[in-house]
Order: sequence, then C-alpha cells, then structure tokens
Amino acid sequence: MDNEEVKIVIEKLVYGGYGMARYAGKIYMVNNVYPGEFVSVIPTRTNKNLVFADLKEIIQPSHQRVSSKCKHFPECGGCQWLDYDYQSQLKSKTEIVKEQLERIGKLDSSLVNDIIESDLIWGYRNRMEYAFQKNNNLKLGLNIANSNKVLDIYSCPISPNLFDNIRNKFRELVNKLNIEIYDKNSKKGILKHLVIRRSFSKNQTMVIIVTNTEYLPYEEEIKQFFQQNFHPYSLIHLMNSSDSVVLRGPYKTLLGEGVLNEEFDDFKFQIPPTAFFQNNYNVTQKLLRHILEYFKNNTQKDDTMLDLYSGVGLFSIYFLPLFKHIESVETSKVSVKAAISNSHINFIKNVNFILASSKPYLMKNSDKRFDYVILDPPRKGLEKKEIQLLSSMAEKGIIYVSCDPST
Repeated sequence: MDNEEVKIVIEKLVYGGYGMARYAGKIYMVNNVYPGEFVSVIPTRTNKNLVFADLKEIIQPSHQRVSSKCKHFPECGGCQWLDYDYQSQLKSKTEIVKEQLERIGKLDSSLVNDIIESDLIWGYRNRMEYAFQKNNNLKLGLNIANSNKVLDIYSCPISPNLFDNIRNKFRELVNKLNIEIYDKNSKKGILKHLVIRRSFSKNQTMVIIVTNTEYLPYEEEIKQFFQQNFHPYSLIHLMNSSDSVVLRGPYKTLLGEGVLNEEFDDFKFQIPPTAFFQNNYNVTQKLLRHILEYFKNNTQKDDTMLDLYSGVGLFSIYFLPLFKHIESVETSKVSVKAAISNSHINFIKNVNFILASSKPYLMKNSDKRFDYVILDPPRKGLEKKEIQLLSSMAEKGIIYVSCDPST
C-alpha cells in the first residue's frame, strides 16, 4: 500500500526545507529530518517518482541535531531547522543555492562563495505579523505548519523579547474587552492582525493593530494600555479589508510618530507602517557593505544605475555616492513618497524616484541604458519579459537580491 511505513536514510537538505532520500527508485521529501538520519516515514502524497512523507520516528538521529530553543517548534509554521546546528544550516544553505543555480540556471556553482553568517541567530526579526483567530478560545500567533489554523504563540526566540510581552499582554486585553475577531470564512468581525515593527539602530517600536473595519473599538482603552505598559514610539490603526496582504490600506496614528527611523552607516531612513523593509537589520547591514565593496572595485564616477522594486529608497540612497545618477522605480505610492522624503533627509538630489510597476516601466523605457541594475523583487521573481528587457538595459552588471534562489 502507498501509505505503508518506509525506513529511509536522509541524504541532504533541499529547497523548501525538506530532507531528501532515495528509496526503491523514488525520491522522498520529508520535513524535520536532517542529513545522515535513519528514519521511519509514512507517505502522504505521491507524484510519479516523487513521494512526500510525514516523519513517524527518528531511528538514528544526526549528531548535528540539537535541542530547539523554541517550545512551539515544529508545530509552528514560522520556522524550519531550529533543532539543527547553525554551522550545519549554513553549509546546507550554501549547497542548496549551488544546486539551484546548476539545475535551474545551468550555471557553474563553483562561482558561489561561502555563506556569510549572521552575527545574530536569535532575536533578529524586526517585523512580526501575528494573526487573530477565535473558535472557542482567542488565539494570537502564527499559522500552524501547512495550515490556516492559528497557533497561540507565547514565546518566539527569533524576535525580540519585547514582541512576546506586547503580544501576550495585548491578547489578555482583547480577551478582557471581548473585541470581536475577524473570520475569514464569513468575512465578518473586526480584529485581524497585530503587527510589531522594530528599529534596531534607533531602538524604536511600532505597534500596528489591523482591523477589517474603519473603527477600532475601545480605542481610548487600547491607547491607555500601550501608554502605561510599553510606551511605543508609534501606535497605528490600519484599516485593511484584504485577506491576502496584511500591511495594506489607510491608517491612523493613535500614539507617537507615523514612521519608524532606521539608520545604516549614517544614512537615515523613515519607514511608514505599510512599507516593505528588510526583516533582518544585522544581515541587511552586511548585505549593503558587501555590495558596496563590489561597486567600489568596479564602478566609475560617471556610472548610472537603475534600482527596481526600490521600496523606501534603501539601495538608491546608500549607493548614490558612487554613481552619477540613479533611477529608482517602485510600485507602492506609500514607499515612493517615503523614498522622496528619505532623499531629502539625506540631502540627496541625483536620484529620480518613479511610481511604476516594473514590467510597464521596462517596456516603456526599453531604449534606456544603465551601467548597473540592482533589484530586490518579491519572492516569485521576475517575468521572462522583464528578464529579457533587463538583459539589454544593463551595460556592466546586475545585482539581484533574492529571498528565493530558484528565481
């Protein structure tokens, strides 16, 4: 039978976080297992020679398996590999990037350098989006792995301790005030999400309460609660009827400032509540300096650059001293407005900020040429047409910042 127990040895970790094994002419994909482990699994889904299976028992664990610092792992879908030694994680991630470049890109993987590790393994997240859900009990947390059900989260080691305190105390307040929770199925209710954002360089915290409605019940009580307990730099009420994107829609500043302030090497950035910004300050700092070294060794003073998916202007402003001119393209009105403001804060003039989607911009400006292009697109990556247009627009090089090596 297809769902009978099978004993396999895990070969390696592959993209998506799965452990891969080969058995009886088929490839097995299993979550929460590591290279070298001898495990018993139950197949759940088969697609020709590819079998997805659930872990039943670890018969022989890996020496690199460690105890998880998170009591919600692996039930919570927010993380993978939390019980795998960090140095082993880095090695596996490097191998995954090499495999993706070889198999999908047909590129020479020997060009891939060793991974640059993070100085912070815990408490590094500067944004967390928690969901409300109520069946019998009120829940505030993250989705259970491979599920739409919310897991009540009480501690999360990848985010600052302050996030745990805010989330847990706010859950108590919502329970006490009996505020109606939004239901995705009926599209009725009020409270949807609690989002917490943090500025690491300025030690500022922004709390965003997301509702399905234009009003926030018990607004004064909520403001008083945050003033007395947390003194946030910013408290925001975001009105969002979308179920697909958490941070979208009009918002109102209830307490403090309407933006967070972040700083990288003396460049200052204001980040509005709904604007995208990198989730890991420490790694973003390393990324900026790494690209900066490349530009210092390769650019000339008359070089120009196109910054696509430019957000609040992080790359455009940070790298501008090395370029004669930068064209910065972003599809979010909120982000473009913030980018223009950030250019003024940093006394920068030779950047042209453009509100446009990437593909229409590239098609309309296909005759333009830039020495370099830098881009940081969403996880789904670029369309084929965008790739073709960019290939002819960039004279010297393209820097592609990606959260998904396959794209």
